Amino acid sequence: MLLQTGWMHINIMQRIVEIHTEDDYREALVRFITLCETQKTDEDLKELLWLTSQMEKYERNNCGSN
Repeated sequence: MLLQTGWMHINIMQRIVEIHTEDDYREALVRFITLCETQKTDEDLKELLWLTSQMEKYERNNCGSN
C-alpha cells in the first residue's frame, strides 16, 4: 500500500518509493544520514542501497547541467 505525504511517495514501512521534489530529496537525505549513523541490519543495508539509487536518479534528472 502506498501513501503520499506531499509529493513524497512512501509505502507502509516508511520507505521512499520515488523522489519527485527537492523536499522529497531532503527527506530522503535525512533518512540516508540516519541509516549511515546507526548499526545496520540486512534490511537497513538493502534500504540504504535502494535509497542511494533513488537519490542518484533524482540528482541525474534534476541537478545536472544538460
